[in-house]
Amino acid sequence: MRIILVSHGKLALGMKDTLQLIVGPRNDVTAYEAYEDGKGDKFIGQIKKLVSENANEKFVVITDVLGGSVNNEMTSLLKENRNIYLITGMNLPLVITLATKTGEVNSEFIDSVVREGQKGVININQMMNEVASEDSDEL
Repeated sequence: MRIILVSHGKLALGMKDTLQLIVGPRNDVTAYEAYEDGKGDKFIGQIKKLVSENANEKFVVITDVLGGSVNNEMTSLLKENRNIYLITGMNLPLVITLATKTGEVNSEFIDSVVREGQKGVININQMMNEVASEDSDEL
């Protein structure tokens, strides 16, 4: 499995950098910035080439936001390639889980990675209020 991170601006590059800080160097993770520094949609051709040159491998592409131009471009790529799984809503827990999880890459695998990524989005104020409420109930 190869992981492709792609986002508007430098989010994907920073995500890869942070991932490697936590889990170490990764040759199976590639990051692309879209529409930055006059590069336009050059990332699309680069990703198409990578996927077509490695047609026997599975790719998991993670984009930043549903409905954004980056995700829309990757959705078109998904339609043309059966070896791609596409996830949107890029966050660090999601990327770490994907990079460290083992197993056959299939729909169930992707669903479990997405669930783990969703667990990383927490309203800390609400969590603290719930903990404080539980503490006062124990008194």
